[in-house]
Amino acid sequence: MKWLALVALLACSDRAPEYSGVGQWRFGSSTLADAKRGKCQPTDLSDGRKATWCFANPPYLLGANNNASVDLYFLGSEPTAPLIEIQLQVRGCDDVALDRWFTSNFGPAIERRTARAYWKNSFMWIAAQMPSQPGRCLVHMLPLSEQAEIVRIKQL
Repeated sequence: MKWLALVALLACSDRAPEYSGVGQWRFGSSTLADAKRGKCQPTDLSDGRKATWCFANPPYLLGANNNASVDLYFLGSEPTAPLIEIQLQVRGCDDVALDRWFTSNFGPAIERRTARAYWKNSFMWIAAQMPSQPGRCLVHMLPLSEQAEIVRIKQL
């Protein structure tokens, strides 16, 4: 009987679920052990912490025509190291379509500057450089716990 009440409560909620990542990658649950299809190597973060950078992961399609290469950063080198950044690089970027994709999936940007837009929900913060270079867009997705990196990326 209790489960019926829970189902009814969830069915009546008008709040759409929020994303905690993109594709198979989720902040709070994805770990280095999940990064089996890319190549990973140790790296140092700008604040001196040890991390693992995984690149050459399967691409992710952002909308109809923005195919992104996926780089991942994990805090540490052990299999349980948590995901702390998803970086998407789009070559041949259609910046208008990319902006539309983010807005439709994450709502209105919380801030806009020339060629940049920022989104935030209760799980993560997103910075999109549209374009970052001619014909390219760069997107950083970080959990809200990565405040130092968020500040650093905003200053780029």
